[in-house]
Amino acid sequence: MLDALQLDRFIGIPYCPRHMDCADLALLVQRELFGRQVVLAGKRARPLELDAQAAAIAGYCTELGTAVEQPQDGDAVLMRDFDTEQAGHIGIYVFTNFAPHVLHTSHKLGASVLHRVQDLLGYGLVVEGFYRWK
Repeated sequence: MLDALQLDRFIGIPYCPRHMDCADLALLVQRELFGRQVVLAGKRARPLELDAQAAAIAGYCTELGTAVEQPQDGDAVLMRDFDTEQAGHIGIYVFTNFAPHVLHTSHKLGASVLHRVQDLLGYGLVVEGFYRWK
């Protein structure tokens, strides 16, 4: 279980579609908290339309990870908006304060936040799956 203090520096980072979107936050946390050098192949496209972002993120997950049933700290969490069919949002799974959480950011949130997995639906998000980084 991670200590919540380890996560503090990743909470409140302003969202920016060109410099700190949900995928950027996931890569930052992997590198700085878990010591993983996750690299997206080639130059990462930065589509600004929500549908194009969703398609890009879904492709990254299958390229960079393997689906798992029981997530561990640092695993990727692929999510979708409750009213869409395609997942297009990524966060990082952490177990802290005796509960599973997701660290993520989006244009709706405005900055990175830590939400309990059980509360995600209240924010309009549905978990599509958990992925272990390759």
